[in-house]
Amino acid sequence: MPVVALIRSARDRDLLRSIGARDHLDIHFADTFSEAWYTANRLKSPVVLCERDAPGIEWHHALRILASAVSHPCVILTSAVADDYLWKEIVTRGAYDVLAEPLRDADTTRSIRLAASYWKNAERNRTRSAALRK
Repeated sequence: MPVVALIRSARDRDLLRSIGARDHLDIHFADTFSEAWYTANRLKSPVVLCERDAPGIEWHHALRILASAVSHPCVILTSAVADDYLWKEIVTRGAYDVLAEPLRDADTTRSIRLAASYWKNAERNRTRSAALRK
Protein backbone atom coordinates (compact mmCIF):
# COMPACT_ATOMS: atom_id res chain seq x y z
CA MET A 1 0.00 0.00 0.00
CA PRO A 2 1.47 3.39 -0.93
CA VAL A 3 1.73 5.94 1.89
CA VAL A 4 2.87 9.50 1.17
CA ALA A 5 4.74 11.25 3.99
CA LEU A 6 5.50 14.97 4.04
CA ILE A 7 7.80 14.46 7.01
CA ARG A 8 11.15 16.26 7.26
CA SER A 9 12.57 14.90 10.53
CA ALA A 10 15.32 12.34 9.89
CA ARG A 11 14.31 10.44 13.03
CA ASP A 12 10.65 10.25 11.98
CA ARG A 13 11.61 9.25 8.43
CA ASP A 14 13.76 6.43 9.81
CA LEU A 15 10.86 5.25 11.94
CA LEU A 16 8.49 5.32 8.96
CA ARG A 17 11.01 3.36 6.86
CA SER A 18 11.15 0.75 9.63
CA ILE A 19 7.35 0.55 9.87
CA GLY A 20 7.10 0.34 6.09
CA ALA A 21 9.58 -2.53 5.87
CA ARG A 22 7.94 -4.43 8.72
CA ASP A 23 4.32 -3.87 7.61
CA HIS A 24 4.88 -4.03 3.83
CA LEU A 25 4.01 -0.38 3.23
CA ASP A 26 5.48 1.54 0.31
CA ILE A 27 6.48 4.83 1.98
CA HIS A 28 7.07 7.76 -0.40
CA PHE A 29 8.66 10.79 1.22
CA ALA A 30 7.97 14.30 -0.04
CA ASP A 31 9.98 17.41 0.79
CA THR A 32 7.33 19.95 -0.22
CA PHE A 33 3.57 20.20 -0.21
CA SER A 34 3.50 20.26 -4.03
CA GLU A 35 5.50 17.05 -4.17
CA ALA A 36 3.20 15.39 -1.60
CA TRP A 37 0.10 16.46 -3.58
CA TYR A 38 1.53 15.23 -6.88
CA THR A 39 2.69 11.90 -5.38
CA ALA A 40 -0.59 11.26 -3.55
CA ASN A 41 -2.50 11.75 -6.81
CA ARG A 42 -0.08 9.77 -8.97
CA LEU A 43 -0.04 6.79 -6.60
CA LYS A 44 -3.69 7.11 -5.51
CA SER A 45 -2.39 6.80 -1.97
CA PRO A 46 -4.99 5.87 0.66
CA VAL A 47 -2.97 7.45 3.51
CA VAL A 48 -0.98 10.70 3.62
CA LEU A 49 1.02 11.93 6.61
CA CYS A 50 1.69 15.67 6.77
CA GLU A 51 3.72 17.74 9.23
CA ARG A 52 1.85 20.63 10.77
CA ASP A 53 4.82 22.91 10.05
CA ALA A 54 5.43 21.70 6.49
CA PRO A 55 6.89 24.43 4.28
CA GLY A 56 4.95 26.16 1.56
CA ILE A 57 1.38 26.05 2.88
CA GLU A 58 -0.62 26.60 6.04
CA TRP A 59 -1.50 23.28 7.65
CA HIS A 60 -5.28 23.79 7.59
CA HIS A 61 -5.20 24.42 3.83
CA ALA A 62 -2.87 21.46 3.31
CA LEU A 63 -5.27 19.09 5.07
CA ARG A 64 -8.24 20.13 2.99
CA ILE A 65 -6.34 19.97 -0.30
CA LEU A 66 -4.65 16.63 0.44
CA ALA A 67 -7.96 15.08 1.54
CA SER A 68 -9.44 16.08 -1.84
CA ALA A 69 -6.81 14.14 -3.83
CA VAL A 70 -8.10 11.70 -6.43
CA SER A 71 -8.13 8.73 -4.02
CA HIS A 72 -9.70 10.72 -1.14
CA PRO A 73 -6.88 9.69 1.23
CA CYS A 74 -7.03 9.70 4.99
CA VAL A 75 -4.71 12.52 6.04
CA ILE A 76 -2.80 12.19 9.30
CA LEU A 77 -1.34 15.41 10.68
CA THR A 78 1.83 15.24 12.78
CA SER A 79 2.44 17.98 15.32
CA ALA A 80 4.66 18.78 18.29
CA VAL A 81 1.42 19.66 20.07
CA ALA A 82 -1.27 17.00 19.69
CA ASP A 83 -4.22 17.53 21.99
CA ASP A 84 -8.00 17.08 21.87
CA TYR A 85 -8.51 20.63 20.62
CA LEU A 86 -6.23 20.06 17.62
CA TRP A 87 -7.79 16.65 16.93
CA LYS A 88 -11.28 18.17 16.81
CA GLU A 89 -10.05 20.92 14.53
CA ILE A 90 -8.32 18.61 12.05
CA VAL A 91 -11.34 16.33 11.85
CA THR A 92 -13.61 19.27 11.00
CA ARG A 93 -11.14 20.18 8.25
CA GLY A 94 -11.32 16.74 6.65
CA ALA A 95 -8.32 14.97 8.14
CA TYR A 96 -8.33 11.57 9.81
CA ASP A 97 -6.01 11.77 12.83
CA VAL A 98 -3.23 13.67 14.56
CA LEU A 99 0.00 12.16 15.86
CA ALA A 100 2.42 13.69 18.33
CA GLU A 101 5.98 14.41 17.21
CA PRO A 102 8.40 12.80 17.52
CA LEU A 103 6.49 9.86 16.09
CA ARG A 104 6.22 6.69 18.15
CA ASP A 105 6.12 3.26 16.54
CA ALA A 106 2.96 1.88 18.16
CA ASP A 107 0.89 5.05 17.73
CA THR A 108 2.02 5.58 14.14
CA THR A 109 1.43 1.97 13.15
CA ARG A 110 -2.03 1.96 14.73
CA SER A 111 -3.03 5.23 13.06
CA ILE A 112 -1.86 4.14 9.60
CA ARG A 113 -3.59 0.75 9.91
CA LEU A 114 -6.87 2.28 11.08
CA ALA A 115 -6.71 4.97 8.39
CA ALA A 116 -6.13 2.33 5.70
CA SER A 117 -9.05 0.26 7.01
CA TYR A 118 -11.32 3.31 7.11
CA TRP A 119 -10.23 4.27 3.58
CA LYS A 120 -10.99 0.76 2.24
CA ASN A 121 -14.49 0.87 3.71
CA ALA A 122 -15.13 4.38 2.40
CA GLU A 123 -13.83 3.40 -1.05
CA ARG A 124 -16.12 0.36 -1.09
CA ASN A 125 -19.08 2.59 -0.22
CA ARG A 126 -18.14 5.13 -2.92
CA THR A 127 -17.96 2.32 -5.48
CA ARG A 128 -21.37 0.94 -4.42
CA SER A 129 -22.94 4.40 -4.54
CA ALA A 130 -21.54 5.02 -8.01
CA ALA A 131 -22.89 1.66 -9.22
CA LEU A 132 -26.35 2.39 -7.83
CA ARG A 133 -26.48 5.76 -9.60
CA LYS A 134 -25.96 4.11 -13.01
